[in-house]
Amino acid sequence: MSGKTRSNKKLGYISGLILFCLVVAAVVYAVLTASASAFMSGDKISELRSKYPLYENDPPLIDMKKPKFEDLVKRADAFVLAEVLEALPEYTVELIEDSDTPEGKLYEKGKEYGMQNTASFMQYRVRVIENITGESSGKGEEVRGDIIIAMNAQFRGYAPEPEPGMRIVTPVSKGEGKHEGKYFYSKYGFYYVTDDDHVLSAYVEDDGYEFTGRTLDHLKKKIRELAGTK
Repeated sequence: MSGKTRSNKKLGYISGLILFCLVVAAVVYAVLTASASAFMSGDKISELRSKYPLYENDPPLIDMKKPKFEDLVKRADAFVLAEVLEALPEYTVELIEDSDTPEGKLYEKGKEYGMQNTASFMQYRVRVIENITGESSGKGEEVRGDIIIAMNAQFRGYAPEPEPGMRIVTPVSKGEGKHEGKYFYSKYGFYYVTDDDHVLSAYVEDDGYEFTGRTLDHLKKKIRELAGTK
């Protein structure tokens, strides 16, 4: 009888050990899988760049100082996650309306040399999925629903021109005057969101703020931390 008891105990011990090993293996697999999904491989990033291009240069006649990522978060009216609905026709604004102003007089003199008094802007209708920073900019700007994002057409070919159906993360700043009802965006701080919820930047990222290949959740978390929200 005692032999049978010892045998049962031994069997129970082995069964418990096997179960423990299976649990450990499952945990290790889950950790490794989560770690792998948190980072996109370099090969995969390169493959996706044809769809989600990187813009490293600015137009030849425009000299821009690259803003720091943390400044983008603090200065923008909002950082939004949005889906692109449609590309809209460009719109044009007149830069100088009064010829009696110093600017107007300068323009009148410069017309014969080809000086332009208008500027065209690319625009896209997007649907805000999430206002990542909320009102953390301190400007009280609650960006939600369908909005129009715009950019000077001089940057065509040097900045993202998102396609309908794309999801994007971008800082936006509210337009004023002739741009009322629109929000400006640029390539800086702009991220494409892939089908599997990773992000790729549209610009050369800052050291210490490199999110390309990371998950959308990771990017949102870092933006909220910089904005002072959780």
